[in-house]
Formats: sequence, structure tokens, C-alpha cells
Amino acid sequence: MKPQWRKYLAVRAPRYTSFPSALHFDEQVTAADYAARLRDIALYEPLSIYVHVPFCKQLCWYCGCNMRVENDYGRALRYVEAAARELRLVGEALAGAGRPLSVHFGGGTPNYLKVEEIAALLCAIEEGLGLTDSTRLGIELDPRLIGENDVSRLAMLGFSRMSLGVQDFDPDVQDAINRIQSFDLVESAVAEMRRVGVGDISFDLVYGLPRQTAMSFADTIEKTIALSPDRVAVFGYAHVPALLSRQRLIDEAALPTPALRADLAELADAALVGAGYRRVGFDHYSKPANALARADIEGRLRRNFQGFTDDLAATTIGVGASAISHVEGLYAQNAKNLRDYYRAIDGGRLATARGVELSPRERLIGCAIQDLLCRSRADISGLLARLSPQEASAVCRRLDILEADGVIEWRDDIVTLADEARPLARIVAMALDPYENRAPAGSPQPFARAI
Repeated sequence: MKPQWRKYLAVRAPRYTSFPSALHFDEQVTAADYAARLRDIALYEPLSIYVHVPFCKQLCWYCGCNMRVENDYGRALRYVEAAARELRLVGEALAGAGRPLSVHFGGGTPNYLKVEEIAALLCAIEEGLGLTDSTRLGIELDPRLIGENDVSRLAMLGFSRMSLGVQDFDPDVQDAINRIQSFDLVESAVAEMRRVGVGDISFDLVYGLPRQTAMSFADTIEKTIALSPDRVAVFGYAHVPALLSRQRLIDEAALPTPALRADLAELADAALVGAGYRRVGFDHYSKPANALARADIEGRLRRNFQGFTDDLAATTIGVGASAISHVEGLYAQNAKNLRDYYRAIDGGRLATARGVELSPRERLIGCAIQDLLCRSRADISGLLARLSPQEASAVCRRLDILEADGVIEWRDDIVTLADEARPLARIVAMALDPYENRAPAGSPQPFARAI
């Protein structure tokens, strides 16, 4: 990586799984708004289904997900029943319209649920929305909770994509984040997935965790390459203890310095690319034959709340507490609190608590950001025309700085990201984001700090 780029690696930037981000959602969007959009879905419109399972067996101190530690499995059964009823409500609004292309279980910890409950939710999806033999099923798994025959039983249900939360293989780092899982445990899970024919295995790794060193993280990457997952996601840890009280359990003195964080990110990128993985987006790596790499090569890559994906569906149906749906320019997020979620579902209502309806301007900006993140190239002529003179001037100033540093090329309103600068794509997206541009004077401005 060029020396002048390293300063950008320390910037805290939005992940841009949506535009605007969920921070801009409000209560003006209601369940009635969401239901109306569902009723407008076309008969054969592709759908992406996301099921959120908020339960975990143990608190991981670094975690930023909507989750809760639960020791009473009966409460999980209560949740499964509510999610199944939500699926029936969605199905009634769809009235037979829409065709699920994919179903993804995330969390929390989806395999906190027993395979029987996961099967029950699949049945509810089948009854409410319909499934076909071509619907792709994926699930996130905690290696510590994989029981005997769980992988084979999930494969028999049709799950062809399985993602393991690895984070880091170093025992000292695991101790610092309260997530102990041995290399042998992960290796065994991968072997079982291969044995039963799971063709798409992915790992989640995290850099910036306490006690990480260049040597320890290099060992984690080396072990990852040895296990040869089909995809690897490498996320930067965001330490925000003011927002997430569990992160206050982390020793801040043990966190890597900004310079070391940059080293870790660069180390992972170089090692994975050197091992034959293809950069996909700014934090995913994929074997060249994997569907994600093919989507990237063919210009079909998309970004949604699950990250970078080869899923062609523009419509997402989110199920469960805190899950976010996206239907034709409307983002609708379910209640995060289980009590509020149950109250809505038990009352026969969709559980929408907040969201945002995109204006024509926001749709245009969101498309430009999506093109930049997924295709490393965006035509910003329409975006500049929609912005106020002050906002457009701010965007241009930022792009000039990025071009001077060699991060982008900017010609005739076409912004192109250098291939080796893909890990910096979020920084370039920030340059196009008027929400970032209009931060109040005197408030923290990460982009300004980077330049």
C-alpha cells in the first residue's frame, strides 16, 4: 500500500450497507408503510430473506450485533413462534407475489437454535413466501455450538453456504474478547462441512482487537489460508464503548495503535491476495471460482445488510427483532426490543418500529455509492446536480484530495477507484456522502482528520 494511503486506514467510516445508514432511520416509517410496499411487489420479483436470531450462549465483548445472552431455551422457542407468525403476516401482504432467491440466517448466533427450530422457520418461509429447489440457503455458525451431526442435518435441509465466526485464532486475543475457541474446533467444523458437500464456506476475521500483534495476526491469516475457506471477510473492530456497554469490558490499553491497525489490515490483504484470493469490495476475499468472485468479475456484485453478495434480489425481507427490510426505496426496521417485537406480532401487526423512505436524491446518491463500492467506478454527474452548491463543492474538494493521493482517478464526472485501493472504498464513499459533508462545525469529522 502506498505510504500516503495509510492515514486513511485509521478513519472510522460508515459501512454503507444502506444509504442513508440506519443511524438516520426514524419513527415516521410505520408498519402500514411497510405493508403497503409489500402489497406492491410484483408476482415474480426476486426476494432476499434475512432471519435474525438474537440469542447467544455467551457474551463476546467486542460484538456490535443486536443480541442477548439467553440461558432459557424456552424463550428461544417463543421467539421462533413469533418469527413464524411474522412470516405469515408478510406472506398475507405479499399474497403470492415475490420469489425468494436466497435465505440467510444471521445473528446473534443462529445455531443457538436447534436444527429442529431452524427447520421450523424454513417451513414457515415455505408456507408464507414459497421456496424452490434453486433458493440458496446460508447460515452463520458459532463453532463452539456446533453439535454432533448438526452440519450434516443443516446440509440435508438445503444449506449450501456456511459462515464461521473465527475472529482470531490466537488464544491470548480470544481471552481478551471473551471468545475462546480452538483451531482444532474450527478445523473439525470445516472438515465436516467439506465431508457433507457444503460448497461455500466462509470465515469472518477481525483486526484491531486487543492484544493483537503483527505476528499473531499473521499466524491467524496463515491458519485461515491452510483451512482454505472459499470466502474470507476481514472486518476492522469498531471500539464504541459509549454505545455498546459490553465493550467497556475490553482493556483499551491493549488495543492496537492506529499504526498497528493499518499494518494488520495491510498484512491480511497482502497475504490473502498472495494466496490466490480475489479482492471483492473493500473487506471480502474470494477464491476465483466462487460465486462471489464471479459476480465481481461480471459486474453483478451487490451490497446489502449482509455485506457484499452475489444475490441479484434488490428487495430484502427482514424477519425477527431488529431485522431490516428494503422494499422499493423504503427501509423498515423491526423493533429491537423483544417485548416490543412480541407485542406487535401478537397483535397481528408487522413489527416495524422505524425506517426511512428514500427521496429521489437519496436514491441517486445511494446508487452512486453502491456502484463505487461494488464496481470501483461511479458516474457522479447526476449526484452533483442534485446537491446544493455548498454540498457539491465539499464533494469536489474531497475528491481532489483523494485524486492527489492516487486513491482515485476523476475524469468527466467518472470516479474510478484504483484496484489496490479497494480497501479504502468507504473513504471515497464518504466523499460522496452529504450527511458526512454537513457535519456541524466543531464536531468530529473523521474524513477531515484523515487528510
